[in-house]
Amino acid sequence: MKDSGRNKIIHRSYVALAILIILAFVIIGRIIYLQVATPEEKKEMVSIRTTTIKPKRGDIYSSDGKLLATSVCYYDTYLDLACQGVKSMTDSAFDAEIDSLSICLAELFKNKSRETYRTEIRNAKNSGNRSYCIKRRVSFLEYEEMKKFPFLRRGKYRAGFYSSEIYEREKPFGKLARRTIGESSEKGHYGLEYSYDSILTGVEGYAAFQKVSKDVWVPIENSSDYVKPIDGKDLITTIDISLQDIAETELESQMRQHSAQYGTVVVMEVKTGKVRAMANLMRDSLNNFYENFNYAVGNLSSGGASDPGSTFKIASVIVAMEDGYITPETMVKVGNGVDTYYGKTIKDSHAPDSTWLSVQRIIETSSNVGTARFVYDNYKHQQQKFVDGIKRLHLNEPLGIELKGEAVPVIHEPADGSKYWSGISLPWMAYGYGVAITPLQILAFYNAIANDGKLMRPMFVEGLSYCGEMVENFEPYVIDQQICSHKTIEAVKKMLEGVVQNGTARNLKNENYPIAGKTGTAQMNYGKGGQKITYHASFVGYFPADNPEYSCIVSIYNPSEGSFYGNVVAGNVFRKIADKIYSTDTKAVADEINDDPETLLPTSKSGKRENIQTVCKILDIPTNIDNFPTVKWVRFKDHAGEKENFAPYAPEIGTVIPDVRNMGASDAIGILEQAGLKVAISGRGRVVAQVPAQGTVYAKGDSIYLTLK
Repeated sequence: MKDSGRNKIIHRSYVALAILIILAFVIIGRIIYLQVATPEEKKEMVSIRTTTIKPKRGDIYSSDGKLLATSVCYYDTYLDLACQGVKSMTDSAFDAEIDSLSICLAELFKNKSRETYRTEIRNAKNSGNRSYCIKRRVSFLEYEEMKKFPFLRRGKYRAGFYSSEIYEREKPFGKLARRTIGESSEKGHYGLEYSYDSILTGVEGYAAFQKVSKDVWVPIENSSDYVKPIDGKDLITTIDISLQDIAETELESQMRQHSAQYGTVVVMEVKTGKVRAMANLMRDSLNNFYENFNYAVGNLSSGGASDPGSTFKIASVIVAMEDGYITPETMVKVGNGVDTYYGKTIKDSHAPDSTWLSVQRIIETSSNVGTARFVYDNYKHQQQKFVDGIKRLHLNEPLGIELKGEAVPVIHEPADGSKYWSGISLPWMAYGYGVAITPLQILAFYNAIANDGKLMRPMFVEGLSYCGEMVENFEPYVIDQQICSHKTIEAVKKMLEGVVQNGTARNLKNENYPIAGKTGTAQMNYGKGGQKITYHASFVGYFPADNPEYSCIVSIYNPSEGSFYGNVVAGNVFRKIADKIYSTDTKAVADEINDDPETLLPTSKSGKRENIQTVCKILDIPTNIDNFPTVKWVRFKDHAGEKENFAPYAPEIGTVIPDVRNMGASDAIGILEQAGLKVAISGRGRVVAQVPAQGTVYAKGDSIYLTLK
């Protein structure tokens, strides 16, 4: 019996020893396996992974610091209703918190009823749903509010509440300058977003994470795999948002009036080439206007540039003057305004004043016949010389602007062969047919004339900033210091002033400031194949003519109602833009006052009648306010002698944005906030510009920006 018990103990000891030996072999085998396993298998076994860290995309600003494009973080929110924290809850506790949560969610989002939320969440728990979507695209403020709600405030591990971040590009000014700002996403690739994509994007970072428990990953401290992301730089553009709003508003208004198909406006600073506004609009079948293509840089119908028409005549004049063939006084025979070359007829839109016109008068009246005649007579035996003269003006070259996709101008020459050059080519080219140039390229050429011959590259970005500090400033770029002689420039300037004073653009003449420029009315399809002839109406010029500050081009394509001439269709847009720029330019107003010492500035703003009446009485300023004692708001009207005249004003509140120009900040903000708008202001004094403009349809909660001076 004693031996039997001893044997059992020995037997058990052997069994235990065998188990220990087997376990040792398993451990040793596991260690060996870990040593020789592939890197991918090792990462999986030890639960370490490297994750990309996305940088923040840079913002885009206007020249005066207004935000044009930014990345806004949104959250897709979920519940993991199979997590341990939810499983450990009793049914009664879960139901009580979900009832309260459903009420909060329904009140916050108003997309579902509380009963719907309650039913969906309970069903998701019963089915073990690990990714019940509460709401997609939740804003930051909404997300912060959600984290305070019943049940959700228990957090990720006790309630299964989690989210994923989504960054979306947003434009605070809506469609304003949309095409210039651009896109660089699945929506498309164009504009500044695309051209400066690498600078805006920044540099990705990396970090190593280790799994410490189920679904919990933490960064590994002091890991050599960690690389901090570098956020993208911010773009400071040349765009003046107030001028941009004016340009788009006036362009759309004129296009509606003439039922035009599409159009573009560019406003540029003469000395620097900075583009202060660029608008591109197209009309759809429902008579809505939107930006779908940058017509200033390229033409949609041809995929590039198009015939500039009569705006090209100034180039012909400069070439012939520089070659010594003509002067402004040179007389040219135009007959009755009809001429023929190689069986092709050239006509003027109106009968000439006389059978002989000076070159000055040819430009003023935009005579096709006269321009073709002085070019053909002087270059018919040396046609390449004329083309070479056009090339000296850089009209055959792209400008090299920052925006990708600039069309290459097309200037044919005799060496191109019979397919592109014939007997009619020279006289046609003289007045802008058979060539293809973009509106922006034509504007740069006219801007050079205004700039005393200095050709500037149009610029759209003034510099780059990082964390609020400027890190790079871009200087204006001069393409050519002098495109032609000063003598020719001065002569051409007088011709362009004559176009407005005595020629085809007399409707733009005004007493406040002089305008210089050239009209253009080009046929787009020449009526081929029995088609209805369509037109391209344009006006390009600068102002004030005696001391140019801004140049501007307006091109409107296929106007089908009313006039199709450049002076009416495009010229009126130019004039309205110039008027609004001039009226809000404090320097211009000051110069005007200095020129006329008897002129007095208005001493009052528009605003609340009682406040203005009180101030005027204290200062002993006569007014007509007593004529309407019951109105709340008054608008300053005029200054007659020593008396200030006002008119009753009833702001339109409800559907369209009220007009708060000439008001002080407090009065303007009071009216706009009453209308349900979010107001941002810059400057001090009285409101000189508002974006969006007065009369624009809006929705409550929209933003409006006021400029005060």
